[in-house]
Amino acid sequence: MKRLFAAAIIALLALPALAAGTLNTFKILPENGGAFSSMVRIAPTYVNANALAANVAESQTVPTGARWVMFSSTCNFYANPTTTATVPGDTTDGTASELNPAAWYGGDVTTISIIAGVTCTVTMAFYK
Repeated sequence: MKRLFAAAIIALLALPALAAGTLNTFKILPENGGAFSSMVRIAPTYVNANALAANVAESQTVPTGARWVMFSSTCNFYANPTTTATVPGDTTDGTASELNPAAWYGGDVTTISIIAGVTCTVTMAFYK
């Protein structure tokens, strides 16, 4: 038990200080016993929000150094990392925007385009 407590303290001390507007490293921390079954990420310190008008695409610049993005929204939305997002109809050539992505590894992505069929808000939490 003492070893587990000491390991938890060391893990907490290794976490970066939370500073708004800076990117945290994406980590999934182990739960008691060292298992990763809960998959809880550390709190974001860089979150952007877009208040979308119905059927109007907006672009979000990916912060320098960001590699991961976690999405959340108040509605169904579409996102596209390569071109302007659209609310798709029949698209069979691989260019449709993705519906409600939970998270993306961004790599070399510099902008993300988002759109919704209704007025809503989309948040994007970025990590390095």
